[in-house]
Amino acid sequence: MKRASPDGTGAAHALAGRITLIAVGMVLTVSLLYGSYHVLTTRSAALRAAESDLQQRASFYAGQISAVFRSVEDQSATVSRHPPIAGIARALPTGIDPLDGSTLDHWKSRLAVIMANTIEVQPHFTQIRLILADDGWHEIVRVDQRGGKPVRVSESELQRKGAEPYLTRARTDPATAPYFSAITYNREHGKRDGGPVTIRYIQPVRDVAGQLYAVLVFNADYEQLLQAARPEVLKNQTVAVVNSAGDYLLFEPDGKTSRLHHHTDADYRPLPEVEALGSQLGTQTFAHLDDDLIYLSTVPIDPSRQIPAQFGVLTFGTRDLLDANIAGVLVRHLLLTILLVGFAGVVTHLLASEMATRFERLTHEVDRSHARLGWTLRNVADGLITISGDGRIEEINPAAEDMFGYSAAELAGQPLTRLMFDQDATEHPARVAASGIGAQSIRMAGNREIFGRHKSGLKVPLEISVTRAELDGEVKFIGMVRDITERHAAENRMAELVGQLRRSNEELDQFAYVASHDLKAPLRVIQNAAGWLADDLAPYLDDDTRESLDLLQSRATRMEHLLNDLLEHSRIGRREHSVEQVGGAEFLDNLKGLLNVPPGMHFETVGPFATATLPLMPLQVVLLNLVSNAFKHHDRPEGRVRLGFTETPAAWHFTVEDDGPGIAPEFHERVFQIFQTLRPRDEIEGSGMGLAMVRKHVEVAGGRIELHSDGTRGTTFRLTWPRPAATPPQEIAA
Repeated sequence: MKRASPDGTGAAHALAGRITLIAVGMVLTVSLLYGSYHVLTTRSAALRAAESDLQQRASFYAGQISAVFRSVEDQSATVSRHPPIAGIARALPTGIDPLDGSTLDHWKSRLAVIMANTIEVQPHFTQIRLILADDGWHEIVRVDQRGGKPVRVSESELQRKGAEPYLTRARTDPATAPYFSAITYNREHGKRDGGPVTIRYIQPVRDVAGQLYAVLVFNADYEQLLQAARPEVLKNQTVAVVNSAGDYLLFEPDGKTSRLHHHTDADYRPLPEVEALGSQLGTQTFAHLDDDLIYLSTVPIDPSRQIPAQFGVLTFGTRDLLDANIAGVLVRHLLLTILLVGFAGVVTHLLASEMATRFERLTHEVDRSHARLGWTLRNVADGLITISGDGRIEEINPAAEDMFGYSAAELAGQPLTRLMFDQDATEHPARVAASGIGAQSIRMAGNREIFGRHKSGLKVPLEISVTRAELDGEVKFIGMVRDITERHAAENRMAELVGQLRRSNEELDQFAYVASHDLKAPLRVIQNAAGWLADDLAPYLDDDTRESLDLLQSRATRMEHLLNDLLEHSRIGRREHSVEQVGGAEFLDNLKGLLNVPPGMHFETVGPFATATLPLMPLQVVLLNLVSNAFKHHDRPEGRVRLGFTETPAAWHFTVEDDGPGIAPEFHERVFQIFQTLRPRDEIEGSGMGLAMVRKHVEVAGGRIELHSDGTRGTTFRLTWPRPAATPPQEIAA
């Protein structure tokens, strides 16, 4: 074994240093992670303590708010049990209470006194009313708080409240339990009157039969109602009472409160902390937002009270507790980290020194492997070129040297464009950028010719595959180059043969066109001469000679039709048809107008022609030929031909079915050939080119036609005609 090179020894020491750094880095990372965890747990404990404190105060305040709502319910229940309520119910029909002879006005006056006393005791009440269910929910007794004093409203000022939303539940459900209304501004005569934000408590009142005859309505100033709770806010804390509509009132230390913020106020701004917590008034929630700690406690209200909103109490605290003891934790952990890092560095360095010797031996093995790889690359049949990320040649193998005539030393460091001609060199950067070469091999000569430039200046046809790779963080390209001179020559010979075949087809096509055109002139002479002879010799002709002249004229006419069909056949594929498209109904009308349906024959159509749009030409010519042939070759006096139609996104599909004599399978291909008929022309007049022209039209359009028949009875032609966007027309020379 060879001795290790100095470079190998230096690499071994470098490896030992790296391992030491990695170990120290890992210990440092773990220590930092553990320290972070310790800080987080300390902070979490502080958070839990803060949460517990805020939770206790929020729960206490929520209980106070709940007690305020309960007091409203208790006052309402107390008023509803006073004697005037039952006395009014008994006196309503006649105006006199049959029990003790008291008048209705007497009971109303006593009830007004009770309402006034209630308002004096509970100043947050702004109105107390008794509203009868009959007569449009008319107020019968009402006491308002005006100027801080209770005032009974006169009879003339009493209103009908049947349209007010807070009575909807009582109107629609006479069996309803007492309930709170929505929190809105006070309304009089159906309009907001400038009064305070009001919450109403509706106490149903029933007669001795248990029927709802009235309701007691207690209007409370919502802001004063909340302030009645009087939470004792600690220093550096704030308390907010919110509801699910977004209304809120803030309590601050020293008994300070904000005004009530109602969601319908023009200057209303939502409480930011409520927006951050989301719609969570039905849950107990603790949150840490910015510099504040917040606890949301739900006001414990019995669901049976049917309050139309949920209420919550937010307590805000500072985050002073979060920073307690964290500084001491950080100092202790820093000292521990220094000790661990020093210990890890010493131990790792000892282990890394042992690894250096093994690394030196491994270096020898790598050198040998590199030598074997070099031998392989030198003997590969295809050329290999290693290219840097900026497009410069780094290495080439001997096969590439032979291919381009340069030595590896001549090309080292040269731009790759040195092996290209000027035009390819100019376009090369754009092609590389557009190719998106990734880790997989990309073939770069699949659809175009690539020529390399030999040192002598000759062109070398190439096939190139390029792979992108990264080595030590640098992008490299590896190109495999194959000389395709022989294949290129074979392709050129093939292209030359195809061109010769195309020219031959074009010449044949031109010949058919010229021949059919030039032969018409002598045919017309024969037709005219036969006609003149028949006219001039009419008195002298016997039946045989007349039959001979008729035969001459018919053969000349047949020959003219044959030449016309031959000319038409030669034009298919050379003549552009218009792309006119018509509706299916118009297409059918045109087709039927061109058909000559013999007596006894029936023509039927099946399919969605009415909703389709079809190309007019040459599809109409194809279908006209198919349908006309079906009638022409029918062997019975009565018959049926059916044209069927369906369509798909890619093509139109047609079928032409008849109940004629059928075509034997051995003749299925023959009928599409030029001048082929299955019956003598003396029996069926025709050139024998109809189906040949049909097939040529279909092939030019890129479609397909199939014949189906068992030869005994009936024939079906299936035609597939592609939509223009689906299948481009084929170019056919002949």
